[in-house]
Amino acid sequence: MHRPITLLAAALAMAACSPEGRQDDNATVVQPTVKPSPAESDTQDRPADAAPETRLTIYSGDYDALGNAGAPASGMPGYALVERPLSYSLKRGPNAISAVSVPPAMDVEAAVLRPAGEGTSVLSQRFVAGLSGGEDVLAQAVGQRVAVEHTSGGAKQTDNGTLVSSSGTSLALALNDGRIKVIRDYDNFSVIDGAETFPGQPSLQWTVNAASAGDADFTLHYPMGGMAWRAEYTATIANGDGCAMSLDGAALVANRSGVTFADARVTLVAGEPARVRRDRPEMYARAAAAPMAMDAAAGNMPTQRRSAEYHAYELPRAVRISQGATERIPLFPSRSNVACERAYVVEADAQDWQPPQPMLDPGFRGATGTLPVSVAVSLDNTKDAGLGQPLPAGRVRVFEGADFLGESRLDHIASGGEVRVEVGEAFDLSAERENTAFDVDRSGRTITESFALTLRNAKAADATVRVVEPLPRWSDWEIVESSVPGERQDARHAVFEVPVPAGGETRLTYTVRYRWARDVAP
Repeated sequence: MHRPITLLAAALAMAACSPEGRQDDNATVVQPTVKPSPAESDTQDRPADAAPETRLTIYSGDYDALGNAGAPASGMPGYALVERPLSYSLKRGPNAISAVSVPPAMDVEAAVLRPAGEGTSVLSQRFVAGLSGGEDVLAQAVGQRVAVEHTSGGAKQTDNGTLVSSSGTSLALALNDGRIKVIRDYDNFSVIDGAETFPGQPSLQWTVNAASAGDADFTLHYPMGGMAWRAEYTATIANGDGCAMSLDGAALVANRSGVTFADARVTLVAGEPARVRRDRPEMYARAAAAPMAMDAAAGNMPTQRRSAEYHAYELPRAVRISQGATERIPLFPSRSNVACERAYVVEADAQDWQPPQPMLDPGFRGATGTLPVSVAVSLDNTKDAGLGQPLPAGRVRVFEGADFLGESRLDHIASGGEVRVEVGEAFDLSAERENTAFDVDRSGRTITESFALTLRNAKAADATVRVVEPLPRWSDWEIVESSVPGERQDARHAVFEVPVPAGGETRLTYTVRYRWARDVAP
């Protein structure tokens, strides 16, 4: 039977120890004098891609997509910019230099090496991919000298030759005596002089020219996928009457790039720049997350600033972001005594789009029957309310004291905007909606429609229910009659604030009339 390539590990180990950068026979091969910090002992970490003062800018968006992303590869979800310092001792003239431990999620085409000083220039750049497995070795070994161990007639033997082709469990060798030999069900396979043939790991290689010998500093810039972040908020409403809450905000940073970043200066950007998307990579088993919290003291909070059209949060000190981990980093000091408002909301489903003509179908009116009453908590993101700062997109978890109320997603909220969180359904409140009348007057170019909503309150206290009614038939409408005053919320909705007594019910009725112009055909 076809057995694993047991000598491959030895070949790769020899390759990893061999000198890098054999791309130019006329260039002097040199190694960096400052190497990346070693990775953690965690077996799921690749060698770290970070050196002192490595700068990492991570953009929000694609956080959830990383949970189902494929193996680390260029074009995967997430986006980050890396600035990695490198230093080399160069000879005068052309030098071959390289950087290993580059992340598989790197956008290789966009990688740029920039000299820090005068007298040094980059002549060429190339990317050398590492081996991805035994099949990759077989494909690249065609034309190379190999040794194959197999069993013939019950005896072990080894054949040396040049690999002509490989197919399934068969290898075709050109032997030294001129014969072509096909070996089936081989035991072991190795590449002779494989250390000179195959790269042990992915690398970027350059030919640089130095005007004089000496140490030279460079910065490697590249974008990559595999990293993203989102905000995580905890809102705690104080017990008692009224509504006042404390709000904590943190950033969850996910790293699925394939490498660990050690001692990196990190900036988190709340924004999603436009990118050219590539084909989705194949699926793989994601490493387990390992949350880590930073000290939340005020002096350790990120510094917020504008970043073009986005908001950026610069972490106050270097941090480690391990491959396969999810780091939790405080975004801002806890805000206390933030003014908020509780609301009970009933909203009938309706298609939220502008129809091209008046809709005369009687069924085009939103949901009827029993409707849930949702519980919402809202606040104004202003300094007067105790907040007044940009809130990046993420998840909000809401508690009342120690009791969990619910959670909701939050879009980017600018300072001065409104934060509204739907936290669940009210147990002691219910609603029932019915259509009581519908009339179309084609000659008068009108539609008249009536509804009734019965709101019930089993609580021991009075409640006010906000009823948001869809008005989807046409853009020109007015409420001509209602038992409770209503207001226009937007082009397709009206809002009614309905008081409901404790242990009782209230019946809301209203009539809406739509009109269309003479040149409009319903």
